[in-house]
Amino acid sequence: MALLDAWALAQALAGEGSLDRRLATAVALRRDHVRLYQWLTALFTPAYQSDSVWPALIRDVVLAPLSRIPPGPGIQANMVSGLTGGPLGPLGLDLPFSNPRAAG
Repeated sequence: MALLDAWALAQALAGEGSLDRRLATAVALRRDHVRLYQWLTALFTPAYQSDSVWPALIRDVVLAPLSRIPPGPGIQANMVSGLTGGPLGPLGLDLPFSNPRAAG
């Protein structure tokens, strides 16, 4: 996600207007995706980093098995890769393998 931040900053700095305006543009490009990941972090961190019995039980009995049953692995891969929430579109980017022109 740091690369997405860097791309957003580079794109915004290449634009026109005052430096403050261009920096605000960079923040705006990333705002929704960053908020989503802040929310996901707040939701899942207790289950994975708690010393309490209940979060660990939920993690081990519910989340671990669900992460191995489709569509769990795909959802988990999107989350850890930073692709949940479609962050590439607002930045004018696309996955290389999802672009038919890039095939071949």
